[in-house]
Amino acid sequence: MHVERVGFIGAGNIAESMIRGIITSGFLDPGQIVVSDIRREQLDRLHKMLGPTIAASNRENVTQSTIVFLAVKPSQVVDVAHEIRTVARADQYVVSIAAGTSLKRIREALGGKPRLCRIMPNLSASVRKSIISLFADPSLHTDDLAPVCSLLSRIGRVFRVDDEKLMAVITALSGSAPAYYLMMAEALVSYGVSQGMTREMATAMILGTMEGSAAWALNSKFSMGDLWRKVVTPGGTTEAGMQYYDERGFLDIFVEGLRRSTCRARELGDQ
Repeated sequence: MHVERVGFIGAGNIAESMIRGIITSGFLDPGQIVVSDIRREQLDRLHKMLGPTIAASNRENVTQSTIVFLAVKPSQVVDVAHEIRTVARADQYVVSIAAGTSLKRIREALGGKPRLCRIMPNLSASVRKSIISLFADPSLHTDDLAPVCSLLSRIGRVFRVDDEKLMAVITALSGSAPAYYLMMAEALVSYGVSQGMTREMATAMILGTMEGSAAWALNSKFSMGDLWRKVVTPGGTTEAGMQYYDERGFLDIFVEGLRRSTCRARELGDQ
């Protein structure tokens, strides 16, 4: 299937991030992306900034698009699916970005015509570095999903998930994790500034260290536990910090936060 136009119902942060990534990848021209949202000011801002086509309604958006992303809040996705039911086509893909809401519920509202899947990307899509988990209707094979995966691969790396129950966990990990990483980075930068560094220097050093650490781990045959232990010299500076974190139960606290994020993803939907 040739992707002529891609629709986004919803113009919030994740939609903007994905649109920016798709456009900067060169895969589609701005005019080939269609956006609809009840917030006219948000549509005007997005059009002025990135140039996508603005649809007058969600139904008009669907009539123009080959792939339609439901980029609305979990509490809205079923209503939107029901709204577009009569204009959805068998030659289309409908892709939900809503956390928690199962394909079964969306299918009941949407009807049986379009091919249906759900994804969990993150805001790194704007720089084409998103991790994107995809769960599809079991009847869809790899070849069936080629147009969607081809599009998504322009903004990140796609992982197909076979068990829909894992999507809540993935929401806590790759969906929410950018906030956790950047919160930690902000704390590191703030500490550097408190000790006399300029914010510009501290930010460049901390983000560069995070990038380098990720590259080191990705290119190493060792586990992450083995790698971080290589940094810890007995009696050294890193050990002093690690001992404090151990005493405070840092890892337990962090994992509990992930558990709560996962529970919230399930509460938002029906898993």
